Amino acid sequence: MVFIALMSIAGVLGGRNVWAETPEAIGCPDGMVLVGGTGTIGMKGQPYGVVETAHLDKVEAPERGCDDAIAATSGAMTCWVQTDEVDPVLAPAEVTLAPFCIDAHPFPGKGFEYTKDGMSAYKAAQLGVLLGSGRYGSRRLCSFSEFQAAVAGLNGNSRFVYGDRADAARCPENRTIGVDPQCANTESGVAEYGAVHSHWTWADAAFVARACAQPPCRGVGGRIIQVGDLVVAGGTARMQTRQAPLTPHTWHDHGLPNREGCEQMGWDDQPVICADLDVRYRQPPETWTDDWKRTEAAWRDFVRVARESQSMSKTLGFGLGGPVCESEK
Repeated sequence: MVFIALMSIAGVLGGRNVWAETPEAIGCPDGMVLVGGTGTIGMKGQPYGVVETAHLDKVEAPERGCDDAIAATSGAMTCWVQTDEVDPVLAPAEVTLAPFCIDAHPFPGKGFEYTKDGMSAYKAAQLGVLLGSGRYGSRRLCSFSEFQAAVAGLNGNSRFVYGDRADAARCPENRTIGVDPQCANTESGVAEYGAVHSHWTWADAAFVARACAQPPCRGVGGRIIQVGDLVVAGGTARMQTRQAPLTPHTWHDHGLPNREGCEQMGWDDQPVICADLDVRYRQPPETWTDDWKRTEAAWRDFVRVARESQSMSKTLGFGLGGPVCESEK
């Protein structure tokens, strides 16, 4: 189904088989891969032995219950020590996504470290505004469904970015991005997402319709999740967490962003960058217009600041021309 959907792009782009082309040849920026089509995505079965802690007055070494929880759960292969809040895990559902580009490796790129501070909901919203300005071409925040589809694969729908079986040896924390080449989805070409950090995305219509077992789905304060809201996608490598570990099939939100809560409101991990197809990326860089060269140079500078500072706050400040929060002035 994905093959058919993407072959239709080939017709639009001069009849070429997109599977035989590089992402750049069909309009993706350098470092991105192409994803799109129809498929089923969502968590298959129950791979977790669950250790509940919400009922405990004091939580001490809850991981000691992991072996028993895994043994007691048919098909379980890894542990989830649940906190007092538990995020939804999406059940399998069919989605159709227009072709899009997504960074093959998490921001700020392969061979570099994740930023140390992540972003608050307000800062994630400001990043969305910055990307939406067109200053960096067609780059933008990914939607939740795009993130989930790229990490799971629209054909394979894997539980984790690298497959269906949890593997403790995969995707080490606190190391440079891309250090483990097997921490990747061989179908889509993306690596590490959901296995090390969670990522800021926006709620698309397909996600809103299936984000919980009984829609309408509610987030912080009981507010109904709506299209365009910021949501945090995917689990992390942590065992004790509100999110289902290691998987792209989980989410939570931090409410509506506001400037008053700029620093305190809903800190979470990393952005995930997508882009719309753009024919200008199909041209050799030496033929780009001066304006387009400046656009790509601006993005390289933005990424450079993230790599050097290891701070999303400093990177956003650079992109926006000044501090985002009052406390940073």
